[in-house]
Amino acid sequence: MVLTLYAEPGNFRAFKILIAAEYNGVSVNIPEFKLNVDNTTPEFLKKSPLGRVPVLETCCGVITESNAIARYVARLRNDTGLYGRTFFESAKVDQWVDFCSHNLELPATVWIYPLLGFTQANDALTAKAKTDLAAGLKVIDEHLATATYLVGDHITLADITVATTLLYPFKFVCTADFRNQFPNVMRWFDTCVHQPAFEAVIGKVVLAAKEATGSVTVTGPVKKGNDKPKVEKAEKAPKPPKEEKKKEPAPPKAPKEEKKPSKEEEEEDEAPKEKKEDHIFKIMDAQSPTPFVMDAWKRCYSNCHGDYEGAMKTFWETIDLKGWSIWRGDYKYNDELKVLFMSSNLIGGFIQRTDEIRKWLFGTMTIRGVEKQGMKITCYYLIRGHDIKPLIACNDDAECYVWTNITEGGVCSEENKKLLFDYWTTDEQLEGEPVLDSRCYK
Repeated sequence: MVLTLYAEPGNFRAFKILIAAEYNGVSVNIPEFKLNVDNTTPEFLKKSPLGRVPVLETCCGVITESNAIARYVARLRNDTGLYGRTFFESAKVDQWVDFCSHNLELPATVWIYPLLGFTQANDALTAKAKTDLAAGLKVIDEHLATATYLVGDHITLADITVATTLLYPFKFVCTADFRNQFPNVMRWFDTCVHQPAFEAVIGKVVLAAKEATGSVTVTGPVKKGNDKPKVEKAEKAPKPPKEEKKKEPAPPKAPKEEKKPSKEEEEEDEAPKEKKEDHIFKIMDAQSPTPFVMDAWKRCYSNCHGDYEGAMKTFWETIDLKGWSIWRGDYKYNDELKVLFMSSNLIGGFIQRTDEIRKWLFGTMTIRGVEKQGMKITCYYLIRGHDIKPLIACNDDAECYVWTNITEGGVCSEENKKLLFDYWTTDEQLEGEPVLDSRCYK
């Protein structure tokens, strides 16, 4: 599916739409667009009667209002969980999106808009905007004191919407003194903006060292190829012709000796350009096809409605242990786990950093034991091939685990099958210890 998004370069409301599209693998075309010019044409006003942007054009018609567009894009795929994995989580996403509109976006734009030239500066309004934004951030900071993300155990549209709303304030006007009031928000914001899907749209984020007082420059989304907005240079006025002065003809110059390229330059020209290599799993799929379909298994697991015995029976009937393997990972530093929410942040961060191989990975991560007395993190992952190195290559956190292949030689013992069943289906007790937190990666 290819969508077309109309918005001027630097429109922060468009960022959340494009980041959601990155997570869901949706192609978005971004034509050149000039505010107060392109949105005043009769053709555009048919799409958006008030001339507001962003506007999304789909094969079914046009959608206006940025939150509605972002919700549409987030819902285009269910397996990513971008709009929540349950009806309750979807409602919580809506809650934070609405909270953001009223309690963050409004004061943020009042503070930022004078710098962008959209409104006149007003000291009283700016002072109130600072107070109101701080009040909204305090609510989020308290929520994030015991949570890694705003909803559930992974990034959702709620995180994307709030983070992109805070992008310009944090880049231009919120100094370290202001930001330091909200340590949990800053930890969460830093996690979000360093995700590949965020960086693909907004690039690297540099936080404000001091509050900007003059005009600031914003840029469009970081996109590849023809999606970059072009900057037109003004034409220079032609210079009047100079009067020609008669000169005596100069004696002919000796022809210049052509400079021969150095050996290094010749080798550089002759060297073929390196082509980006396909991922090892992609090569494996092409060269050694497997009958096991990961997406089908993930759907079976997600839609089993609690019948995990039936789901696991299907799993063992269809799994191809010649092309896949199952690994148990035990955290090396369990003695350092003292506070549950910090341990939960560890497994939440681990899951978030494995998106590169999501197509070829499934599993659970659990925390069991007793908080402050002794906790353990254990994971069970199904992965393409028979090596755990691709997981470690895309996620440095994986080096902090001792990995054991429980399907060595294409065989899984009954004991290991029982443990796998427990870890993939139970959230009460594991290996005689209470489960404190459990996350599924699918």
